[in-house]
Amino acid sequence: MNVVVLDASQGVGGLLVAGALQRAHNVTAFGSGTAVGVGSGHDVAFGAAAGAAEGRLRVLHGDLLDRIAVTDAVAEQDAVLYAVETPGGREGATGAAEGMRTVLLAMRDEDVRRLVCLSVGGPGSDREGDRPGLFARLFGGTPPAGRLADLRQMEVAVRKSSGLSWTIVRAAKLTDDRGQHSIRSGPGYALPHGTKIARADVAEFMLDQLDDHTNAGHAVAIAW
Repeated sequence: MNVVVLDASQGVGGLLVAGALQRAHNVTAFGSGTAVGVGSGHDVAFGAAAGAAEGRLRVLHGDLLDRIAVTDAVAEQDAVLYAVETPGGREGATGAAEGMRTVLLAMRDEDVRRLVCLSVGGPGSDREGDRPGLFARLFGGTPPAGRLADLRQMEVAVRKSSGLSWTIVRAAKLTDDRGQHSIRSGPGYALPHGTKIARADVAEFMLDQLDDHTNAGHAVAIAW
């Protein structure tokens, strides 16, 4: 399968590159950073180098807001893995929504339908899949702001795009712990007692979605 990873210069993105190569996919790694395929505490660079040696890795440096560059990255792909990580805290937008809009336009132009994108657990912008009263108790009914609002807007853009086979992955707090290969998932914005999950396990779950379309058209929360 031909897969493009955006943004491959970040933690989950680098792990997606390595994991996709290990699964024998052809990978286009698109990132704005100087290093693609480098993840804290993981031998991601080795996986990327091995893929490059076999001719299965293409590395592109560019900005997610550059429609020409993004379209070039998306062209002739079977699936898009969107893994823009956001900084902690509630303040300030992250650009995930704006970048996603560029990606969606490129997917439309290139007729690419499968999309798996990284989001975050927490309060939602609607009640779909939400257990009644949960977030009112956790967050006092406070609506999403800053990075959460940006990611929820990203989700809305995905859900409004016609013709896509999409899966939104709402991860708990990301850590650089070793992957446990024990991932809980379910509908909604969070799971009971699901406070964290390793980036390695998030990447594994996202890659699993390429072959398993059970969650196509759904947003799922994942955690340990």
